[in-house]
Amino acid sequence: MLKKILAIILTLSLVFSMTSLGYADDSKHTAIFVVGQSSYMQDNLSKSMDAATFIQNGRTYVPLRYLGLALGVNENNIQWDSTSQTATLSMNGTTLKFTIGKTTYYTNSQANSMDVAPLVKNGRTYLPARYVAEAFGYNVNWNGDTQAVTVYTDVTPQDPGNVWGFPLKATKAEIKAGSQYAQITDINGNTYNLDMGQKALAVLGHYFTDMSGKRIDWSKVWIDEYAKALNMTPDDVRKVYPEGSYYISDNSELNADAMYVPFIPLAEAFGVPKENIQWDGQYLTIYGWDGSKDGYIKITANSTKALIQWPTINGGDGSTTNTSTSFPLLVMNGIPMVGIGRSIDDFSALLFREAGSDYSMLRGVVPLTAQAWSVGKGIVPIVINPF
Repeated sequence: MLKKILAIILTLSLVFSMTSLGYADDSKHTAIFVVGQSSYMQDNLSKSMDAATFIQNGRTYVPLRYLGLALGVNENNIQWDSTSQTATLSMNGTTLKFTIGKTTYYTNSQANSMDVAPLVKNGRTYLPARYVAEAFGYNVNWNGDTQAVTVYTDVTPQDPGNVWGFPLKATKAEIKAGSQYAQITDINGNTYNLDMGQKALAVLGHYFTDMSGKRIDWSKVWIDEYAKALNMTPDDVRKVYPEGSYYISDNSELNADAMYVPFIPLAEAFGVPKENIQWDGQYLTIYGWDGSKDGYIKITANSTKALIQWPTINGGDGSTTNTSTSFPLLVMNGIPMVGIGRSIDDFSALLFREAGSDYSMLRGVVPLTAQAWSVGKGIVPIVINPF
């Protein structure tokens, strides 16, 4: 009897193990590889690697092993045959085989052609991302401005159910310039640290023109000017804004001081479903606009340009409206970041809309005020009050 019980337990263990492995393979991710970096982003979390993405002959090469891991391939399903110089990746019933120096690769024994061949650099196999990503059901986007390859899937948004928003998960986030972590207060009053995947940054334009028309290099004087305006010493300002906590931009639209925060992890922390946010390296799209999964706002990278798609509910006709954000959507290390100024706030603007009274994409909540950036302390509090 004991042997039978042990056999049943072992069988169940194997079933659950296989289910667990299958679940890992079935996960869909967003991954970002930036040229020259020995790390990549997977779902807003930084992962290190012993290789770096590079460009050769106009093509961007990513390390095959880490691309597979970023897409959700189990490490045991990434194999290398040193004799045949062949790499094999398997996930969800799809097996890919790539051979060094050959432009033919195989998908479940079906021969396919590439316009380049995989190569070895510093002991790692590289190839352009799209051949692996598309075979596993992903899309690939290259952003030349940010030198980033973004691998993503088409989302299937959750429907708010004709209500402007989703259940609230948090009421407050406090973020300090130069920190990668936000302190989140959840709906029950508990606090935790959220890894945003990228440092929050004070962003300033490189140059500005003074009243006399003279062009000033703001990057060289802003600490002194802030010290005067805030009645602080320059050394005190440097304590608040050490190296790595601010970013000087040559983008002429970024000439207003603002704190920039990573949008996606913070929006998810407040309750926007992961499935309702899509980032493809060029556009940040947030679904759920006007109470329907068919409505969305789409914002262009490194620009204030945005587009609202109205759904065909509540008398809507499915039309689109051109609009703009207060600050350009900044992309740092492939991650989309939105600006929060001292009197205007793109983060809340993307979550809230005025419609009679203030309704939120997060059901049952209103914004307390525009979220003021505390310049003197280098901290931005995002506060949302439940009804």
